[in-house]
Amino acid sequence: MKNRTFLGKIAALGLAICILLWLGLINGHNSVYAAPKKVIPVGYLSGISGAQARICNLNRHGAEQAVAYVNQKQLLGKGISIKLLVADSQVNATVGLNSYQGFKDKVLTFVAYDTSGASALRPFVEQDKKPFVALTTNRTFVYPTSKFIFGLAPPYEELLVGFLKGVKSSWKKNRAPKIGLISFETPSGRFPISAAKKFGPGLGWEIGPISIVPLTSVDFSGAIARIKDEKPDWVLLSLTGGQIKNLLKQAKVAGVKDMTKWLMPLWGGFNESMTTVIPQAQLNGTYGFCLASNPDVHEGAKEWAAWTKSNSGQACEEAGNSGAAGVFIVTRALQLAMEKVSVDDLDGPKLSQYGYQRIRNFQMFGDLFPAINYGPNNTRGSTQASVLRMVNGKAEKAIPWFEVPSLEGK
Repeated sequence: MKNRTFLGKIAALGLAICILLWLGLINGHNSVYAAPKKVIPVGYLSGISGAQARICNLNRHGAEQAVAYVNQKQLLGKGISIKLLVADSQVNATVGLNSYQGFKDKVLTFVAYDTSGASALRPFVEQDKKPFVALTTNRTFVYPTSKFIFGLAPPYEELLVGFLKGVKSSWKKNRAPKIGLISFETPSGRFPISAAKKFGPGLGWEIGPISIVPLTSVDFSGAIARIKDEKPDWVLLSLTGGQIKNLLKQAKVAGVKDMTKWLMPLWGGFNESMTTVIPQAQLNGTYGFCLASNPDVHEGAKEWAAWTKSNSGQACEEAGNSGAAGVFIVTRALQLAMEKVSVDDLDGPKLSQYGYQRIRNFQMFGDLFPAINYGPNNTRGSTQASVLRMVNGKAEKAIPWFEVPSLEGK
């Protein structure tokens, strides 16, 4: 009888404890249960449909993989994660602005890979106080410096000027070097032309020939004829991978392929949007800019490619690396800001002041991307670039990392 009484008391006590735990769960006061997770929404804007969809989706893959890495490794702390909200700009300023307006109230900060689609955003970003990392950009977008606009890589115009200065410094011939340009009719295509015209002669370069073609061009006979006649030392191509494939094929037939050094677009030379579209024989011997690292050349990019391959089945390449870099920069800004304010108190101005503007010498995976530095009067990010050369299907170093000058106020 005593045992039954004792067991009855134990059962009653257990029931009481269960009731208390249940009540605590309902009211959210019981420490036995984990606090709900905090999800930080981050925007991603890119031309994921349209003429440049291939390279933009490679970049998107890198951004998505970086989010997966940040969340898996708990880089923001236990229970805090990032969620990527993707919007399509179609490489169009109007569409890009509309896409931004559609997600601006849902995100704390965002990144964008599309100079044309992002070009109209500056006044709205500043008005809305939404910190923005531009993965590709032009100098009119990042200057004058803003509390809310940050660049990953140097603006296209500065990149071209850095290249022209570097090549001229080791030029041995008794004449000026000459660069021709073939660009599609978009803002990102015209930026290098304007920069070459404005700064090239002062750096000791002759500029020409220049050809501007529609975004849908497949016939480049006129541009090739001008290359053949004027014989530039370099030709900068601001075209899609499919267009470059057609151009190099037509140049080979015309006997012009080996007359000059072909330079792939400023936004990155040997990403998969080029190497999977252009046959190896045509791409062999061409040159390309490298802003974020290439897995053929840089150890950090090789390590990141291995992780992304194991995580998603698709190794991240050069275009994807800049997308990853953008997310890692956002992550670093969040880490620094949360040293000063709680995650619940974060807003755009606080994230800029306590996060982005405090980033110093930041890198992930070693040389996955050049060191990033920001401050109240410095929003350019990386100030370095390199040039690679394609040899038998592999990228090799051609011009090591060089310093890219600032053109603010010029």
